[in-house]
Amino acid sequence: MPLTIAPCRQLCDWVRTPGSYDGQPLLACRGCGSQWVRSEPWTPAQADGSRPYAVLEELRRPASPSSPSG
Repeated sequence: MPLTIAPCRQLCDWVRTPGSYDGQPLLACRGCGSQWVRSEPWTPAQADGSRPYAVLEELRRPASPSSPSG
């Protein structure tokens, strides 16, 4: 099943979810429902353009050897 990617509605609020995708922690936007994992070629931003804390935290975490980015 692919990740959900929805058009931005300027309501972005990215948070970590209890789920995972392809063995990676899954983050989601509470505004539009888009989903993100660290192996995606893009990085989410909050509605104000700042990087979400949950995303920065995930990017600081060591990549697992089985993840595509590791």
